[in-house]
Amino acid sequence: MNWRVFTSLLIFLFAFARIPIDAEDDGRYTGSIARSEKRILDGKADFLKSGTFPLEWKLFFKGKQGDFVVFYDLNGDEIHYRYRRNKFDLDAEVFVKDLFSGNPYRVKGEWIGYYFYSVDERGKRSSLPTPKKLPAEPKEFADRQSVPIFKLIEYIEVRTDDLLY
Repeated sequence: MNWRVFTSLLIFLFAFARIPIDAEDDGRYTGSIARSEKRILDGKADFLKSGTFPLEWKLFFKGKQGDFVVFYDLNGDEIHYRYRRNKFDLDAEVFVKDLFSGNPYRVKGEWIGYYFYSVDERGKRSSLPTPKKLPAEPKEFADRQSVPIFKLIEYIEVRTDDLLY
C-alpha cells in the first residue's frame, strides 16, 4: 500500500514540476495593462522625491460616484476624476457614456487635489475624507489611504493587439 502512495506522489510531483510559477515570464497574455505599469503608490513615492505627480495613467474603470468617475490600478488603489460641474451638466454625461466597468483606459487629467483621511488623537482613521486642494502636503498625500482627485480631460480605451486563442 505504501509503495502505491509513494509512486502516485512522485507522479503528481513530476507532472506539476514543469508548470511555470510566473506565467508572465513565458509571454502569455496576462491582461490589457502590463504588470510593469506605474501604480498609484509609485506615483506617490515619486511625488515625495521630485514633487511631481503623473498626469496620465493606465487604469481600470470602476464606476460613477456623484460628480466623479472612479478608476483603479492593479493594486486596487483609486483615483477620482471630476467629469461634471454639477448634476445638471448633461454634456459631461455624454462625455463619459462610453465608459464600461472593468475595462482598461489610458486616462489624462489635471490634478486638482486629493482626499485625506485624517487620524485622530486615539490613532483611529476618520471614515469621512477631507478634500484638500493643491499644493499637496507631501506627508498627507503620500499616505496610502489618500485618494488623488483629477479633472477628467481625456480617456482612451486600452486595447491589445494580441490574438487570444
